[in-house]
Amino acid sequence: MPRIPEEILQQVLAATDIVDLVGRSVKLRRAGTNFLGLCPFHNEKSPSFNVSQSRGRYHCFGCGADGNAFQFIMNHEGLTFMEAVKRLADTAGIRIQEEVWDANAEQAAKQRTAIIRVHQEVAAWYHDLLMKHPLADDARQYLKSRGMNSDIAKRWQLGYAPASMQLLRQWAMKHQFSQQLLLDSGLLANSEERGDVYARFRHRLMFPIRNDNREVIAFSGRLLSPDAKTAKYLNSAETPIFNKSKVLFGFDKSKMAISKASQAIVCEGQIDMLMMYEAGFHNVVASQGTSFTEHHARILKRHADEVVLCFDSDNAGYKAAERSFRELAPTGLNVKVATLPPGEDPDSLIRKQGVEAFAKLLAGAKDFMDYQVENAGARRNLEEMRERIRFAEEMTANIRLLDSPVARESAIQRVAIRLGIPEATMRKLIAKPPQGGAGRRTAETSSERPGQKLFAAQDKTAGLLCQMALADPEVLKWLRESGREQVLRDLPGAELLGLVWRGQFDPAEPSALNAFLAGLDPEEEAALSLVLHQPKPPGSLEDAKHALGALELARTRMLKQRLETQLKQPGLSREDAEEIQREIMELHRELIAARGSLV
Repeated sequence: MPRIPEEILQQVLAATDIVDLVGRSVKLRRAGTNFLGLCPFHNEKSPSFNVSQSRGRYHCFGCGADGNAFQFIMNHEGLTFMEAVKRLADTAGIRIQEEVWDANAEQAAKQRTAIIRVHQEVAAWYHDLLMKHPLADDARQYLKSRGMNSDIAKRWQLGYAPASMQLLRQWAMKHQFSQQLLLDSGLLANSEERGDVYARFRHRLMFPIRNDNREVIAFSGRLLSPDAKTAKYLNSAETPIFNKSKVLFGFDKSKMAISKASQAIVCEGQIDMLMMYEAGFHNVVASQGTSFTEHHARILKRHADEVVLCFDSDNAGYKAAERSFRELAPTGLNVKVATLPPGEDPDSLIRKQGVEAFAKLLAGAKDFMDYQVENAGARRNLEEMRERIRFAEEMTANIRLLDSPVARESAIQRVAIRLGIPEATMRKLIAKPPQGGAGRRTAETSSERPGQKLFAAQDKTAGLLCQMALADPEVLKWLRESGREQVLRDLPGAELLGLVWRGQFDPAEPSALNAFLAGLDPEEEAALSLVLHQPKPPGSLEDAKHALGALELARTRMLKQRLETQLKQPGLSREDAEEIQREIMELHRELIAARGSLV
């Protein structure tokens, strides 16, 4: 895919004074060689936000926020990486010229561009049909029944997908869009039963789904035939430009309002989101007809401190609120629930009772723990102490998810009071090891900061060697020239060392290191940032050589154990068994030699 050359990223970072950049929105004071201020990414009273001018990075010792100038304006202003780079490049007077990695990447970039163009064009066509064509009368009547006029339809570019496949074919031929491109875009789908293709959206009201750049990347179609035996709402299939677990409907319109209010309202459907926005509640989003995901939670955390869930009041809505809480709470977001009257959704409540009534409902949103206790009282008998204790045990799983110790303490006290059980009993329940299967999230795993899991999974020796390579250019130069990179191939826990080992950057240049980090996967970048913030390890080049020898020994031992396991498998042929035994003996000799060299 298109990328900005690494040397340009280095130039932009080198030309950007991170203290000056951060200082425009954070009041900083000098603290030794660094600068200190209140973190802009979480609420705090004592400053823990550290900015290093020499390294060109910031780090919050309170919430773990970490990065360079690119990450700061991405997280602070909600920009994409490309937008952040171009913003700083413009300020520095540096011309940006994107390049393409290789032929495959170029083809992928062309396909992505073509798919975006198809979506832009078909969204306009669907909209034109909705506004003018007689076939779209059912869609117009439906909108009218939901209180949506033509102005709303225009602002949101709502559309109509015709029942006739022929109309879609004619439109595609006119614009010279191939059948394969329509398949890649998800507008057509293959029928395994009939062996042909069909239009994915037929006789549906169409809601365009947009990315942060406001490009149409997918659709959600609302069924207009009440007797049809198919899903009421249908989303686009996943494509190179669309993943429903990573997109929130309406976020392109609402992200600035969410940042301003530091609060996001989350509802269940597109119409609810749309009508709430039109009613003046601009800090609202909706998920894409799927469970709230960890990625959704991270998106909102970059812009808000609080989320208000506004789901239906039935059992399905309660379960949806619980699932959403489990994703939102570990990020540090404060989660509340606005309880709707039975049988109402946000759209119907606004139309029946007005904007003021709905605003009052939102203002009265309850903390999730209180909401959970109230709903349990309606679903189970909490008169008996045994049942209250059982319910309290269930609630501990959610309390453990809370990121803040203060929030956990408050939740323990409130739940104990609401359930009428001793606070000490609640604390014992919290202290017990979590129960449940592998799919259950615990405080140890779910509340980890970005990169923490990868950082913790590193082999101790590999992690130490990675630290030494980042701290000492001589060590990294020796590693790159050693020709012993095969040690990384089979050794678990050496992923971060491998990134640094193979990275084409000069560790003595902060801008080069920052540019290298900026090109990594976010989890990898966060993990390496944690490595950088560890105390500088003692030792010299000789210690690094000893550490690498220990890694090679560990790798050889692991390969030998793996072969010994294979040898025990039933049904192994005599030839294969003999070959494995020969390999084991060879590794055994290598082990003896390696141990001798480490003495």
